[in-house]
Amino acid sequence: MDPSLALEQTLQDISNLEAEFHHAYEEIGANDGDIQEHQKKYMQKDSQIQKFIKQNGAIAEHPNESELNRDMQSELKEMLSLQKEKCKLANTALFMVAKHLSKLERNLTILEEDGVLAPMEEDEDQDIRTELSRESSVLSTTSERKRRASPSVSSSVPPLLKKKRQLKAPSLLKQSTSARQDQKSALSSPDKSNAEVDSFSGDLFSGGNENEEEEEEDKKLYCFCQSVSYGEMVACDGPHCKYEWFHYACVNLKEPPKGTWYCPDCKQEMAKNKLKRKKV
Repeated sequence: MDPSLALEQTLQDISNLEAEFHHAYEEIGANDGDIQEHQKKYMQKDSQIQKFIKQNGAIAEHPNESELNRDMQSELKEMLSLQKEKCKLANTALFMVAKHLSKLERNLTILEEDGVLAPMEEDEDQDIRTELSRESSVLSTTSERKRRASPSVSSSVPPLLKKKRQLKAPSLLKQSTSARQDQKSALSSPDKSNAEVDSFSGDLFSGGNENEEEEEEDKKLYCFCQSVSYGEMVACDGPHCKYEWFHYACVNLKEPPKGTWYCPDCKQEMAKNKLKRKKV
């Protein structure tokens, strides 16, 4: 392979990236606007209930409370759906970059093998492998997987995530007339299908005091989607990964990866570092 051809091919591959990114970010911006509109509608309906409680006390029930609660739940579901769509768009853009970087790295490897490019110094390569050789660990809320046997591998799970394996999904908004003055709104108790809605509404509108340690730790965010720990998750083996853990759906995984696994951000950073060393 000729270096000039490899460069030309790479430039051709990424020529449309800017337009694709522009489209994805426009869609994300549009979703942000829609989320704000749904949030306004939610707050308007919530204000009606709160105003009624201030005027008539917490015991009296708003004449349209059931209808307002249904509408508020509907608004929360719409916001959650839009938020998930934003995550998909952002991940799509990220994976496009990771795909092209991976292809470029393969081309560079071919050029090295052909003797066109000087290979990376062996000692530097060994340093990188030593630094990055932590075994991937997978988090599951229902079961804890066995740790791989390796003397130079650390597959420990952060204490917070260990706790979360044993925690159930967040409790839903409870229907209680006596506690309505302590809540943002008196939403009726939903079923399992509304668990995500409750979690999402807590992130957006929760203003209560959480004094217990587990409640505080449960707010720690992971993954590209910046959500709390839930479902099956995989740990990135990058030593400086800023997200640490990732939901399977956000990184297009359906089963635990075999061996070492790096998130797209860390792969990109490793590729950059490798290119820098080759230029030196």
